[in-house]
Formats: sequence, C-alpha cells, structure tokens
Amino acid sequence: MTKIFSRERLIFTLHILIAAIGLISVPLHILFSPEPSVSITKFTIHSNIIVTIIFTVSTFVILLKKKESHMLDLCKNAALIYMMVVLSTYHLILSSGGEYSGIRIITNFTLHYLIPMFVLLNWIIFEEKKWYSYKSIVFWLPFPILYGAISLIRGMYDGFYPYFFLNPNGQIPDGVGNYANVALVVVGFTFVYCMLGFLLILMNRVILKFKNGKYLQNTKNVM
Repeated sequence: MTKIFSRERLIFTLHILIAAIGLISVPLHILFSPEPSVSITKFTIHSNIIVTIIFTVSTFVILLKKKESHMLDLCKNAALIYMMVVLSTYHLILSSGGEYSGIRIITNFTLHYLIPMFVLLNWIIFEEKKWYSYKSIVFWLPFPILYGAISLIRGMYDGFYPYFFLNPNGQIPDGVGNYANVALVVVGFTFVYCMLGFLLILMNRVILKFKNGKYLQNTKNVM
C-alpha cells in the first residue's frame, strides 16, 4: 500500500495527468471551435501548449530517474505563472464573453481551470522549493511580451486582435478605444507577471528558510 501511494508515484501520476490532459484538450478545443483560426491565436492555447511540453519533458525525466535541471525548474515555475494568469484573466474578465457547446464545454474547463489548478497543486505539494534569484523574473517575461507584441502587430495589418483589451479601435466590449489604453493594459499585465514572479520567488525563499530553520532546530535537539 505504501509503495502504491509513494511520493514518487504520486508526482509521476500528476505530471503525466497534466501532460495528457493538455495533449488531448488543446487540439480538441481548436478542432471543435467554430473558428479554429481564431481559437489558435489565444494565449490560453499557447500557454497550455507550453505547459504540456514542460510536463511531458518532466515526466520523462522522472521515468529516467534523472535530476531536473535548473532550466527545467525555471520552466515549471513559468508554467505556474502563465497558468495563474490564464485562470484569473478568464475567470475575472473573459468568462462572461462567450458560450461553449459540446466537447468545448469540457476543454474550456480543463484549459482554464483544471490544468492551472493541477499545476498549482503540483507546486504546493511536490515541487522542491529552491533559492531563485529575482533576476529569474526576466526569464519568465519574454513569452507573454512576445505574444502581446505579435498580436498587436498582426492587428495593425489585418484588424484582428485575439482579445478585446488589445484592440485600440473599438469601444468596450469590442475594444478599449485607443492605443493609450492598450498601453495601460500591456503595462498592467507586465506588472502582474512581475508580481507573480516576485511572489513565487519570495514564497520559495520563505518556505526554504522555514524548512532549513526547522532542520537546524531538530539537529540541535538531537545534539
């Protein structure tokens, strides 16, 4: 019974579950979309593809009983940040803006809620807490910044924007009115990413200090 529910087995199960759900949900969400060419432009899709790749790689690392590299650690932290943005942005801003039917009711839930919660659960329970430099935040920013930049550049040429808050041409709920408002949105999201990165690093450090302090206290008691 102990072997069945061993920590290593639980970690492996959760990792492969995240990878499998992403591998199934992403293509189904696109293929069953009334407008697949629009669906494929969404940040939710791109970030879930990244998460799926990261946890697939991590699953193989676990299978091979290898130690995760510092780069893979940073990528898994990036996955957590992106998923928290996906969950919060969808729930607070976008959830009332569209209706889903059929299989997309399920994939909408898995991509916006289930995978983000599983990634968070993995970090809380299983991920080894490490002492990351605050410079790591720079590593997590290029993807969302690049996504925003490409979306804006494309919109200038063909008028399509994946989200209303990136559209300077229309008024809410279709757009935000002008480029100044778009700039505010971009700055706001960049701030959110930086704060999430800062909090993630801080929590890693606090938990690590607590564990080390507890270990030293136990050592003193034994002595």
